[in-house]
Amino acid sequence: MLNPRGILFDLDGTLVDTSRDITSNINRAFKAMGYPQLSHETILSHVGYGAHYLVQKCLQINSPEIKVDDKLVTQIWEKFREFYRVHIIDEAQPYPGVVDFLRNEKRPMGVISNKPEEMVKAVLRELHLDQHFKFCWGRDTLPVSKPDPEVIRYGIHELGIDLPADVCMLGDNPVDTIAAKGAGAISIALSYGFSSVEMLEKEQPDFLFHNFEEFVRTIQSS
Repeated sequence: MLNPRGILFDLDGTLVDTSRDITSNINRAFKAMGYPQLSHETILSHVGYGAHYLVQKCLQINSPEIKVDDKLVTQIWEKFREFYRVHIIDEAQPYPGVVDFLRNEKRPMGVISNKPEEMVKAVLRELHLDQHFKFCWGRDTLPVSKPDPEVIRYGIHELGIDLPADVCMLGDNPVDTIAAKGAGAISIALSYGFSSVEMLEKEQPDFLFHNFEEFVRTIQSS
């Protein structure tokens, strides 16, 4: 059984299925800039390292013949952000079991995402989940971001807990496992999100769950 004193979560693919809104808004940005659309699966395969990285990788796939520079990536990223602000939860929903768990959990909890902070807070606010967390951080909140374990150490400190081994970090991307293990926290990988089981198993997480209810059944009640 798991019995942590605090819990850290990733957002996209972990607490909330934001996949369709991410891919739709990336494609809206590409269309506005005159680029072809990409498949849902192609876009989703690059989620996890932040929106700027996502735009860059999708642009390289979309138009391999052009030079991808920071100026172009930033232009498309700004378009993506404009659309996302309007369409932030068109289809986004918490995964089954998430809402009940958060409502009943008494341990301190935080969110550490590689999504921009304004979008992290907007998704959680619009879905009425933000009140459950001591903090909700994005890629631009601190000088470091996942997979750097330092961001997990900051989170552990913010929860008010001294020992990293007393905190678990849940995420659906290898960066979550890498960061958690590097910080000495309990690493929990979730295969129902945006990454394959094979990618997650490669980083050897402490636990691998295939749905959120498995995590709920494993963790001791607070």
